[in-house]
Amino acid sequence: MENIFFNRADLKACGKNVIIGKTVRIRYPELVEIGDNVIIDDFTYISTALRIHDNVHISSGCKIIGGKSAFVEMFELSTLAPNVVLSAGSDDYVSGLATPMVPFALKGKAVIGKIILKKHCIVGASSVVLPNIIFEEGACVGALSLVNKDLKEYALYAGIPAKWIKNRNREEILNFEKQFRND
Repeated sequence: MENIFFNRADLKACGKNVIIGKTVRIRYPELVEIGDNVIIDDFTYISTALRIHDNVHISSGCKIIGGKSAFVEMFELSTLAPNVVLSAGSDDYVSGLATPMVPFALKGKAVIGKIILKKHCIVGASSVVLPNIIFEEGACVGALSLVNKDLKEYALYAGIPAKWIKNRNREEILNFEKQFRND
């Protein structure tokens, strides 16, 4: 069954072997580019410009938000676990404005930016990533974490806010990739 919230033909680009759940909602499909071998599970909501490279998995219940001016990019072999929020744009909570009024009243007070997940990045279940964050290659964050600063390559972070836990085994991850590509 086709998606019930948008027409796949309206996407900016869509590669081969792409699986998009029928309940995935994409508010601005014309701003979304999807590479090959991508899976976006049901109950995911996307409301920002998004570029997904090949071999990416977005689990159920994720929110990738920020509005038309924000941008999120997920490079190859990156993953979002269930219920992750990538918030590339944020309302102004200080002045107490409601979301519908923000574009008209803020005049530059909202935070609108980008989130970049480079190759081999993982965001753990129910984690939140704030605007203007870069996950360097191989960076990952454990479940229930809040990411408010850039993450260094091949390192594991967790907590609120996310803090460095330990380094990941870069060679082992690259060997798994090599096996994946040879299968």
